[in-house]
Amino acid sequence: MRITIFSLLITSFLVGFTQSNQGEYLEAKRQFSLGNYQVAMQAFQSLTNDATFGEYASFYYALSALKSNQPKVAEDMWKQIQVRYPDWDKQQEVDFWLAYVAFDQGKMWEAFRKAEQLPDVWRNNLIDAFLSKMSIESLDSAYALNPKNKYIGEYYAKAIKAQPYEERDQFMLQELAEKFDVELGSDESLPLVKKDEYAVAVVLPFMYESLETPQTVIRNSIIFDLYQGMELAQAELEKEDIKLNLFPFDTQKKGSVTYDLIKDKKLDNADVIIGPLYSGPSNFISQFSKENKITMVNPVSSNEAIVGNNPYSYLFKPAYSTQGREAAKYAAKKFTDNKKLFIFYETDRDSIVANAYRETIEKDSFFVVQFARLSNEDAQQIQKDFTEQYEVRLDTMYSQSEIDSIALLPGRIVRTRSLRNERTGRIIRDSEGNDVIESYEVKFTIQPDSIGHIFAATSSNVLANNFISMVEVRSDSIGIIGYEDWLDFSLVSYSQLERLQVDFLSPSYYDDESLEYERLRDKFIEKIGQMPSEYHLYGYELIKHLGYLMKEHGKYFQRGLVNGDFYPGYIMEGLKYGPFKDNQVVPITTLKGLELQNRNAEQKVEGSNEYNDE
Repeated sequence: MRITIFSLLITSFLVGFTQSNQGEYLEAKRQFSLGNYQVAMQAFQSLTNDATFGEYASFYYALSALKSNQPKVAEDMWKQIQVRYPDWDKQQEVDFWLAYVAFDQGKMWEAFRKAEQLPDVWRNNLIDAFLSKMSIESLDSAYALNPKNKYIGEYYAKAIKAQPYEERDQFMLQELAEKFDVELGSDESLPLVKKDEYAVAVVLPFMYESLETPQTVIRNSIIFDLYQGMELAQAELEKEDIKLNLFPFDTQKKGSVTYDLIKDKKLDNADVIIGPLYSGPSNFISQFSKENKITMVNPVSSNEAIVGNNPYSYLFKPAYSTQGREAAKYAAKKFTDNKKLFIFYETDRDSIVANAYRETIEKDSFFVVQFARLSNEDAQQIQKDFTEQYEVRLDTMYSQSEIDSIALLPGRIVRTRSLRNERTGRIIRDSEGNDVIESYEVKFTIQPDSIGHIFAATSSNVLANNFISMVEVRSDSIGIIGYEDWLDFSLVSYSQLERLQVDFLSPSYYDDESLEYERLRDKFIEKIGQMPSEYHLYGYELIKHLGYLMKEHGKYFQRGLVNGDFYPGYIMEGLKYGPFKDNQVVPITTLKGLELQNRNAEQKVEGSNEYNDE
């Protein structure tokens, strides 16, 4: 590595020799080329003050010192050259070697600061020469000292990915991938295991023993909906010669029952495990999944805590933090004219979404004026703050023509009334007996357009209605982003939501006007005699994706997910993972013509869709 670096710039020196001291300089160069660096240092040192050879002798003295493992001596001499010969036309080469010495001595912050001043080719070669040889421990230290440096982040991410699958720091890999948009390519650390048929263990709380109780069946309907959707997808895949055999196992919501499934070796032959849903069973299955290297997928949860430290565990839905992060990215593009905002949340779950939103949007130079947890009482006070008004008399400040102009401005409310005596309260009249009219402006305590938007992470009907009513009263155009749950609230009308251009965080969005949905709807009606529920669609979508992914990438289908390609959905929007353990596709929707539309179409990035030619 060093030989390559040393040879990179030495050849760029073309010296116009003079007769004075020429022989001594050439001899010094000869000793340098022979590798006699200590002898060369002594010879070059005697010429460092020479009028003809001073700059070059000083430079080669430093280079000889570096080759003699005296980096501090070399560094000091190059710094002297910068001071003594500031107009020398080889100062860029001096900058290169000072950056090199800083890298060589592990002074990462200084090294990158100097490297940024170099031409692109020199900088990239220098960085590549050092970072590509660093251990993962050294890269970790370098990243800790330079957390904003893209080069270190990229090399560190690649070094993590090069580790065995079970030993990777998945959380750090996700942080680096998100921060620096690292392209990791496909994952070759997992074996390519392809089969003619795959065993899919569906480990869910079916509650078979409770079917005689109608209340249990009703409460458990989402589980049966989920499984019926899986079965329909399985039948469709089989027609394409993609065979996924579903094996249902009932956890009965109990950790002890789940443990018995493992103890009795019921899951040993599974290629993929779907579920469980509850924490007790999930803990047992996650440990089993990790020890036996069997991939597990939770079909309906957004709680990233479920994944834990199991590298084989995935969420089919976007995690709460992912939802907040993607909503913030959308908002950062929409509300560019006013970067002030309020963020409110209600529950602990909502706080995860809200905190991710805040952390992401602040990176785009947005300013969070207020970040607060809400109760119904708090919401009433916020509504009061936003809708409370006060009056300002205009007559003493403006002429009538100016008052008329103000009244025409958007968001300005100018009114008139009869002027009254402040002491008696009587109307004041002019000499002709007419009321004296005064003009006044009504202003909001929180000024119009003083903030750009509000993010309200709440599923409360009352809280959502307060926000909608608050914004509707005002004369400005404050944006609102809330949950898709708001669309089901009785206190809020679709016309209100559309008029105010409210956006919704919609991880479960699907287009019920699409031809594919109509086809699937008819199939469900034909097969089970009812319209498909959201959970029917989750089960169907999950198995369809798994089928095509496993056909292409085998048992460890995640080999095809790590590169971050977007896979369009069949009913829902689609999948995109990269190094993350949850789906990164988070639709943001709004109402148009009273129909829900996906506004976040930019997530559909170009990429190789390996199993869907459409």
